[in-house]
Amino acid sequence: MRKSKKFWPVRSRAFRSLLVVAGALLLMAALAPKANATVLVYFNFEDAVLAGPFDPASDVVGAPDFNPGGGLVLTNITTNLVVTAAVAGFLQNRTAGDIDTANPGLAMGMRTTPADNGHYLQFAFNGTFFANMSLSFAVNTAGNGFNNVQLFYSTDGVNFIAGPSSFIPTAGVQIITLVVPSAVDTQANVTLRMVFTGGTSMGNNLQTIIDNIQLNGSIVPEPATVAGGLLGVLGLCWHQRRRLIRSVRWRRA
Repeated sequence: MRKSKKFWPVRSRAFRSLLVVAGALLLMAALAPKANATVLVYFNFEDAVLAGPFDPASDVVGAPDFNPGGGLVLTNITTNLVVTAAVAGFLQNRTAGDIDTANPGLAMGMRTTPADNGHYLQFAFNGTFFANMSLSFAVNTAGNGFNNVQLFYSTDGVNFIAGPSSFIPTAGVQIITLVVPSAVDTQANVTLRMVFTGGTSMGNNLQTIIDNIQLNGSIVPEPATVAGGLLGVLGLCWHQRRRLIRSVRWRRA
């Protein structure tokens, strides 16, 4: 009596291996950020009047600013500082494409009495497609001004976790850079808070001036990119499956 057998094991293992490799590559593509840093959020404080309230809105490349040097995200600074105002700014840490007039432009001044220690500036944004972020700003602080800043972050808008800190020198305009912890990468509800301490002024003078806040980072592939990669992988797997099926040989027992 004749009977036939199919010899699947080696070929099926090869096909499964292909699927595993394809899945791993797809996952890596979905999670791997682009190499180039992008301006995600940018505050230049220029849309204000000298000695009036500071400008809390970020500048963006699209509406309403159409500033080529702006960021991608429209958001606002909120603060619990008691006394602030728009003051003369500086050019350090401006983005290369910023078209707002600044010579030297405007900045945000902060009162720095001991009662103001521990107060903050913060802003929120959707970071679903952002990773590898760093926060930088230009600052000029007088001898009695704030001498330390610490970054705190939240992914729920309620609970804040301490991040890196930096000493603020009093030797003229400085650029401070703080690396944003990776815990906020690709999170939908991110708030970054800068807490200032070390102020010893006894008056209402604005002893610390901050300008040109930048949040830079990488953009991870958007869903359309991932979907395109998935379709390509599925097509490859289907083609390989058809080739393997055609290569199956039958033999007599």
